[in-house]
Amino acid sequence: MRSLLILTTFSLVLALGLFSSTTKAEIFTSNLTVGSRGVEVSALQQILVSEGYLVMPTGVSYGYFGPLTKSAVAMWQSANGVLPTLGYFGPISRATLSAKTSVKNPEPPTQPTMPVEPPSTPVSDLSSGISANSDTPFALGMRANRILFFRASPLEVKPGDIVTLDGSGFSKTSNKVYFSGGNAVVATSTNGTVMNVVVPPGLSNGEHELTVENVLGSSANPDLKIIIRVTDNPQPPPQITSASISGDTVTLIGTGFTSSNNLSTTFGDNPSSILSNGTTLTFRITDLSMYEKIKQFTQGKYQTSLWIYIYNEHGASREPYQLNVNI
Repeated sequence: MRSLLILTTFSLVLALGLFSSTTKAEIFTSNLTVGSRGVEVSALQQILVSEGYLVMPTGVSYGYFGPLTKSAVAMWQSANGVLPTLGYFGPISRATLSAKTSVKNPEPPTQPTMPVEPPSTPVSDLSSGISANSDTPFALGMRANRILFFRASPLEVKPGDIVTLDGSGFSKTSNKVYFSGGNAVVATSTNGTVMNVVVPPGLSNGEHELTVENVLGSSANPDLKIIIRVTDNPQPPPQITSASISGDTVTLIGTGFTSSNNLSTTFGDNPSSILSNGTTLTFRITDLSMYEKIKQFTQGKYQTSLWIYIYNEHGASREPYQLNVNI
């Protein structure tokens, strides 16, 4: 399940003084990967652009870590001896960047040269006379006058259940949500980024791709298909309510765990699925795929955040759980 909410603005980048080739490595405090968003992503992208690893397509806003940024990070890692070259910007990459940008007499920062798309003429809904800019608010960092659809949750539902949609450019007054191209349901959004929709009655069991249409057009995107699974007995996705660590063993308490769970964390993935009794799940932090590489940098002296997602056959945890660990 993909989580792609994007939160940043060009003005915020300017306000915080984040500059392209002279960006200070000290501003990077987070692990950045596909789906990350915000000012740190913007700053990283500026560095990648200035060093020739990334070309931002016309009209695409800075601040969202997508496939292009991942590929650019991987190329930067390869050129700077960071292994493995997976496109994940974590502690090792931050340390390498810090070493590169630490100079005794840094030159004063210059004004950033990020391309800025000129404001476009508001699109109007001719039937209502409402400006699309006001009727279809957009997530910070996203283009106005464009509808995007990132996520639907929960994964498993039955007719009559409510599905929450996350995106940008949803209409306050009229959206049509399609299930596998049909069964249109009209829905509204108060903020343009979140919308609740009722699964239509009579929808057949199985997977259904969701798309949204409004005055801005359609969210249909062959590279980002959002699905739900209709079933007579829907099960909730996993959710972590608390976590603790003792030695190298992490214990998660929550709901929706099954006999075969997978982890995705900022320390890498677990090599195999993890058993659970339904409410408790344990794993060894030393088994995570990036643990040894991260430890080479931290040397057991630092506290850092381990962000944890769990996913299984019933979906993925909607938000990651943060556990502070010493490594």
